Amino acid sequence: MERLLCSQEMDQINRLYEEAFTLKENIIYFPVRHHSPACSYHLKKTIEKYKPQIILIEGPSNANHLIPSLTHEDSQTPLSIYYTYSDDKGLLGEKKDKYMCYYPFLDYSPEYVAMKIGWNLNIPTVFIDFPYEEILINSKEGEGIREKFKKKSYHDDYLIMRSKFIKELCKKQNCRDFNELWEKLYEIRGLHISTEEFVKNMLAYCYLSRVDYREEILEREGCIAREKYMNMQIQKYANEYEKILVITGGFHTFGLVELQKRKVEIKIQDIKKENVGAYAMAYSFEECNRLNGYASGMIYPAFYQRIWENICKNKEEPYEDGVITFISQCGRELRKKEEGISTADSIEAFNMAKGLAVLRDKISCGVYELLDGVTSVMVKGEMSVSNNFPLASLNKLMTGERIGKLSEQAEFPPIVLDFRKKCKKLRLNIHTSVKQEKILDIHKTKSHREQSKFFHMMNFLETNFCVKTKGPDYLVNKDTNLIREKWNYRWKSQVESKLIEHSVYGGSLKEAVSEILLKKVKDLGEHGKEATLMMIHAAIMGIEEVFEYMLLELETILQRDGSFYSLTEACRNLNFLYKQKYLMDLSSTEKIEILLKKAYEKSSSFISTLYNIQKDDENNTIQMLKELYQLSMDHRLHLNNEIYIDQLKTLIGKKDVNPALEGAGVGILIGMNQLREDEGTKRAKGYLYGSGEKFFESAAFLKGLFSTARDLILGSGSLINGIDHMLKKIEHEDFLKILPEMRLAFSFFIPREIDEIGEKVSVLYGTNNKEILNKMPLNEKEILLAKELDAFAKEQLANWGIIERGQAFE
Repeated sequence: MERLLCSQEMDQINRLYEEAFTLKENIIYFPVRHHSPACSYHLKKTIEKYKPQIILIEGPSNANHLIPSLTHEDSQTPLSIYYTYSDDKGLLGEKKDKYMCYYPFLDYSPEYVAMKIGWNLNIPTVFIDFPYEEILINSKEGEGIREKFKKKSYHDDYLIMRSKFIKELCKKQNCRDFNELWEKLYEIRGLHISTEEFVKNMLAYCYLSRVDYREEILEREGCIAREKYMNMQIQKYANEYEKILVITGGFHTFGLVELQKRKVEIKIQDIKKENVGAYAMAYSFEECNRLNGYASGMIYPAFYQRIWENICKNKEEPYEDGVITFISQCGRELRKKEEGISTADSIEAFNMAKGLAVLRDKISCGVYELLDGVTSVMVKGEMSVSNNFPLASLNKLMTGERIGKLSEQAEFPPIVLDFRKKCKKLRLNIHTSVKQEKILDIHKTKSHREQSKFFHMMNFLETNFCVKTKGPDYLVNKDTNLIREKWNYRWKSQVESKLIEHSVYGGSLKEAVSEILLKKVKDLGEHGKEATLMMIHAAIMGIEEVFEYMLLELETILQRDGSFYSLTEACRNLNFLYKQKYLMDLSSTEKIEILLKKAYEKSSSFISTLYNIQKDDENNTIQMLKELYQLSMDHRLHLNNEIYIDQLKTLIGKKDVNPALEGAGVGILIGMNQLREDEGTKRAKGYLYGSGEKFFESAAFLKGLFSTARDLILGSGSLINGIDHMLKKIEHEDFLKILPEMRLAFSFFIPREIDEIGEKVSVLYGTNNKEILNKMPLNEKEILLAKELDAFAKEQLANWGIIERGQAFE
C-alpha cells in the first residue's frame, strides 16, 4: 500500500473518508466487496456502534419483498435473487430477447449479514439500486451487465479487478492476481486493524481503482445511472430517518458521496409488470465460486465459510485454523483413495504454508499458501494431469458442495406452482428426496403417456428431476421397438431452482418449453435436421401448438438447407413422425407427408455432387443413401423416385467417383431394377481384375456393393472367382491395408449367407465345409510336444520357487 501513503491523492482519500464515514452524521457509507468475511466482520461492528434506524443496501429496489424470505430462520444460504426481464418493447434491440441475472448471498456476504441483523433487531433493510431491467437499458450493448459470454451477475466487482491501479499494486505486493492481493491486504490483515482503518483502506483502494476509468466508460457500463438512482433513494429516506447506513460495493461509494450534495434525477422506463420477475431461490457453493464464472464472488466459498464461522466463534487465528482444517480434510480424502499421504505429510504441508506466509509478508497463511503447501508436499513427483489428484481434491473441498434451502413461506413463481400441481395430478411423490421408479406403457395407457410427456419436459428443461433408464429414444432413433419407458425421479431443491431460472420463458412448464423450442427454431436458419429434431421434441412432450408452428417454419428452413446430410436426416425424422402419428397424437399428418416428399426430392438432388467425398465420410454417406432407398420403397408415401434414380446413375458414371460410393450406388440401382446384375458383376470385376490404383480400391467397392446388394455374390460364382484372384495376387503388406475394409464388406452377411459363401469357396478349392471344419489343426506329434513343454515349464517354475510343486498350472 506504499502508493496510498505517499500519493498526492491522499488528501482526496482523507476527505472522502470524512464525508463517508463520520459516525456523527445522519448518513454514513460503508464500502464492501461482495462476499467478503472481513467486510462483514467490520460491518457488524459498525452497525453495533452506529445503531442505524434504517439500512440501505445496493440491490434492485423491486426485490424488497423478497428480504423476509431470504432472512427467514428456515432459509439457509447459499441463496440468490433471480431476476428476469422480457424485452417485449425492443428497448434493448430488435430481437426482443429475454434476459436474466443472479444476486447470490452467502452467510458472510455483507449485504446478507446486514439483512439478517436488521431482521433480528427490527431495523428496516431496503434495496435502493436500479431494477435489473433499468441497468440493462442504461448499459451499452456488449458492456457491463450486457457483456456477452459472461455469467450474469448483478454485481460489478469486475470494474475494480480490471483497473490499472490494481494491476500495479499486484506487482508491488508480489501477488499473482487480484484475489491474492485482496486476501493479503483486506481479508487477513483486515481482521487485525480497527474498523476505521479498514474502511479508510477500503475507500482508498476503491477510489484509486475508480480514477483509472473515464466518465464515458462508467456511463457505458451503467455505473453512473445506478449511482444517480441510488442517490435519489438515499435522499428520499433521509427525509424520514435521522441515522442511515448505506452499504454498497466500494466502487460506488465515491460516486454516491460526490452526488449526496446534489439533486439529480434519472428517467425510469415504464415497464409492464408481467415483463419483470424477481424471485428468491436456493443456490449452491459451486455456482457462487468465482472460478466457475461468477466474476463478483470470492473464490472457494467453503473455505471462506469456515473462516467466517471461525470469526463468529472469536477464534484468535481464524485463517490458520481454516488452513489446518482443509489440509486435514484433504489428507483424509487422499488416504481413502490410497494415495499414500501420511499424517506427517499433512503436518509438513501446514508448516510449508506457515513458512510461505512469512516469506510473503502475510500476517497468516491463507488460500494461496494452503494451495502451495499441498502442492509442494502432497503432489508426489512431477506435476501433471494424471498426478494432480491432491490439488483436485483440495479444490473440491474448498469449493464445497453445500446447497441452500429456501423457506416454504417464500413466494414462488407460477412455473414452480405448475410443477407441483402436475406432480400431484400425475401422482408423483415429491414430498421425499428418495429416488423413485415409474414404468410407463406409453402405447396402451393414456395416463402413462401423460406422465411420459411430463418427464420429457422436465428433461428438456435440464432440471435433473428424472432420468430415463430404459425405453425408446426417438431423438437418436434407438430402441424404438420398445413399448415401455422406465424412469427414475427424485425431488431436490435444485429442481425448483432450475425451474425458477426458466420462469423468464413462461408461467407454466408447457409455456416455458414452448418458448424455448420456438427460440431454438428461430435461431436454426437453414438446418433441416435440427429443426425436425425440435419437432420430435415437441411431439414427445405433447406441445402440439408449437408443433403446428414448426411445420410452417420447416418449409422455409428446408428451402434454405443446402446440405445432403441435413436434408436426409430431416427425411428420417419426418418419416418417424409420420409413422408414429398415433403415439404422438399428431393431427397434421398431411403436412408432414408433404414436407417429407419435398425433403426427399431435394436431398436426392444432391446425390451426384457427393462423388468425390473423403474416405472418412463414405460410411455415413452410404448409410444416408440406404435410408433414402428405404424411403423410396415405402409405397404408402408415394414418393417420386425419378430424381433419386437419375442422380444415382449420374453418380456411378462419374470418372473419379469414390469406389465405396460407386459400389453402394450400383447395389441400390440393381435393387430398384434400374441396373442388371451382370452389370454390377462387371463393375466389380473391373476392380478385382484391374491394375494399379483400381485394383487396390477393390475392397472399398465391395464394401459399398455388399452394403446394398449382398445377394449379388450369392448368385454369382464369377464374383467369388474375382475376389479369389485379387487375394492371390495382392502382396502381404497391401493385404493388411485392405483387410479392415474386406472384413467390413463381409460383415453385412448373416450367418446362413456366410455358410453359403463358404460352400462356394470350398467347391472352388475342391473340398467342402465339413472337411474344412473337421480338419484337425494340429497332428499328434505337435500335441505331445506341447504337453512336454508344459511339464518342463512347471518344473522350472517350481525349482525357482515361483509356484509350489504339484500346484495347478494355468
